[in-house]
Amino acid sequence: MSAKMFANQKQAAFAGQDLSRKGSVDEPIRELVDYINSSEKYFTTSSCSGRIVVLAETAEEEPSVQKEGCQWVFVSHSKCSWDEIYSKLDPSIGDLSFKFEAFVLHVQCRTLDDAQLMLSCGVQAGFRNSGISLKSRKNSHQEWPKIMVAIRSTHGIEAPLSASGKLLVTSEYVEHVVTKANTLMEENFKRISRFQQNLMQQIKVD
Repeated sequence: MSAKMFANQKQAAFAGQDLSRKGSVDEPIRELVDYINSSEKYFTTSSCSGRIVVLAETAEEEPSVQKEGCQWVFVSHSKCSWDEIYSKLDPSIGDLSFKFEAFVLHVQCRTLDDAQLMLSCGVQAGFRNSGISLKSRKNSHQEWPKIMVAIRSTHGIEAPLSASGKLLVTSEYVEHVVTKANTLMEENFKRISRFQQNLMQQIKVD
């Protein structure tokens, strides 16, 4: 893809509205995202720094507080205390579940070589579930490839906490899963740091 065409796609992507729930880049990865977007060869399309979440499946809620039919009861992009989460567990609002979701980043790349370099930086940092996807896009005048890299890992936790209006777990269990999630969050940020260091060594920007 020509540099001009890619620059136009990048400009159009940034002109669109951020459709994430909170409408902004997570603070722990803002510097990383800004660095990638300062390159003429890449731009990010979505990202999450990693999070600890409690969700409630609800019958009817306002769209602004829903994600795939779920209400956000608690969300943190850093380590948290188990009692902070336990105090928010109200099974009357819906079936509750606990999740740890690791860092994920989607990057559109100008060329396949650029994508392979981005992928290599991610895999070497520990994000071994990363990959490249190729799609063809076209209009009435031309056809061009859309080259995407997903930087991600398989580390995660998902556990039910309540059902049918009843809490299924003890405070000791919540402490256990939160401790595990905090450990994964620490490793998550170590990998992000290694990934950013790899990028800054391999991909130079003006």
